Amino acid sequence: MRNAWMRYALCLWAVISLLQVAAAARLLDEPKQAPAIEGEYEMEITVTGAGIFPVELKVTRDGEGKLACESKDQIGVSITGITVDEEGNIVLTGNYQGMSFEFKGKLEGDAMKGEFDISGYAGTWVATRKKGATP
Repeated sequence: MRNAWMRYALCLWAVISLLQVAAAARLLDEPKQAPAIEGEYEMEITVTGAGIFPVELKVTRDGEGKLACESKDQIGVSITGITVDEEGNIVLTGNYQGMSFEFKGKLEGDAMKGEFDISGYAGTWVATRKKGATP
């Protein structure tokens, strides 16, 4: 009888060990998720020598998980695309008076920011999640 219990305990230990190994392997195989970025942002584009331009930025995610972006401003900047990787690197895409641009930057908590140099226009940009806006 004692041998039967020992075999049962050994089998149970082996099954539990295999389950733990399988769970650990699945965690290693899962791709990293990009940080949550959806929400409304107050953005400032600072163009060296030209001033600061405010922009309202809204980031959404469609039913397939693809990010979308839209902006409102007073100067004609149209931000229509956004990508973010698992490291928090951001690329905003859009156009200004027919000229395409990319703003590259980094997600840092409730803000994203970076620098740009596009066709002779250089500066910085920062977008901060609006207070009370949820990711």
